[in-house]
Amino acid sequence: MKKALLVVAALIVAGIAAFLFSGNPLGHLVKLAIQEFGPKMTQAEVSVGHVAISATDGSGSISGLQLGNPKGFKTAYALKADRIALAVEPSSLTKDVILIHKIELDGPSIIYEKNDGGVTNFDAIQRNVERYLGASGKDKAKDSGEGKKMIIESLVVRNAKVNYNDLMDLGLPDINLRDIGKSQGGVDSSSLAKTIIAELNKQTMQAIAKSVTDSVSAAADSAKNAIKGVFGK
Repeated sequence: MKKALLVVAALIVAGIAAFLFSGNPLGHLVKLAIQEFGPKMTQAEVSVGHVAISATDGSGSISGLQLGNPKGFKTAYALKADRIALAVEPSSLTKDVILIHKIELDGPSIIYEKNDGGVTNFDAIQRNVERYLGASGKDKAKDSGEGKKMIIESLVVRNAKVNYNDLMDLGLPDINLRDIGKSQGGVDSSSLAKTIIAELNKQTMQAIAKSVTDSVSAAADSAKNAIKGVFGK
């Protein structure tokens, strides 16, 4: 589930990088870049409703972003975000390292699905991304502008809602990653994805473990009360 957010961030960054590389600061180019590179990277359908970015101050937003699932999964999508807020440093657009002040997802809906083989949809998506960004993928990335490096000062995910394999619905704790790539002087989208996915996976597994623990504890308390009722103590 956390991998979802990582993949979304990677797609956004790829789109921004391609749009910056083109030298034409128009929001629709970011939309086209995400919809072109997204399916190639994830082997899943990627759609975007609208993109608006200011060429003067770098502020903007992406609405209606939906990441589908690769073949072999049944749910309608992996992640859906109604709105993503962006802030890019305009002066960095023509440089080798793009400075992104903020990527903020508020209230994304995530479906975490495990197939009959025990593989999750986000495991499959991440494998596809890593494959794309392998040796041949990196060559493609350089040609398209994806090869640019970037620093993300703040990546925030708030109020995420997660459905885990149709077994439980969870609220994901807010995630706030800072200064991604700063110590390295910038990172490419592959390294960015690995960083974000690791954090997302950790948060998701912790949320699932907590939910299971709370359920077991509630069942135990209910059993104790029932026993007390039988024996009158």
